[in-house]
Amino acid sequence: MSQPLRTDGLPTLGNGEPVLHRWFVLFMLVFVPVTLAVVVVALMLIGRDTVDAAERRPAGDAQVTVARGDAQLAQTLGVDVGPSCMQAIRLIGDDGSRAAARAAASATCRLLDDPTFAVARQGLSVWSRSKGQLRYATFELSGVESSARVEDGRIVIELNAKFQFVAGVHAVPALLHQLTLINDPAWPGDTVGVLSAQAGAVAEQAACTRLALDAPPRGCRDVDELLSAPDVLEALVAAGYRDER
Repeated sequence: MSQPLRTDGLPTLGNGEPVLHRWFVLFMLVFVPVTLAVVVVALMLIGRDTVDAAERRPAGDAQVTVARGDAQLAQTLGVDVGPSCMQAIRLIGDDGSRAAARAAASATCRLLDDPTFAVARQGLSVWSRSKGQLRYATFELSGVESSARVEDGRIVIELNAKFQFVAGVHAVPALLHQLTLINDPAWPGDTVGVLSAQAGAVAEQAACTRLALDAPPRGCRDVDELLSAPDVLEALVAAGYRDER
């Protein structure tokens, strides 16, 4: 007895059996459009401009050193006194955050005796006189590793929350970067200038070199790229830093 012919519109043999299995046909009907969509997106991404190192640490404003978008701060507000050279600084956050901040601050103090970081040492004096704070935050601009802002007259340095989950020494380059930036005499009150931004990058790079970390943070690669640019100051101006040349 012959089988009834298929009537779903797909090609069949004379006995009614499908030339192609129905599951294969359905799979191809889904797979082909998805593949085309992926190819189109890939072609669009190939033509998109890459973000350079200066733009990954964009200038803030008269109250913020480096733009980081919105920041999510821990709700727990425990307070510890900073270590050794930072005893005027308050470490803010939960127990884990304060322990991580202490490790980062202690490692930074050990480097600040090096004359290479004389400007950062001056920035520490500015920070201390403001009765400053050190906190961790989750930044909207996740590529930003550190920033500083003014709150109620004090300078609050914020480190990217990722540094809570690695050895404190990994946050030292980012912290030295901020200490150098806040020594800019026009900030707060005006955007950080390009010369201070360049000095901050140089201090960060020097810290990365001194520490010789096995897995250096992204900021170490960024300053290498930034400082090898044909015109560093022009790149920083393009990223929004005040042109003080």
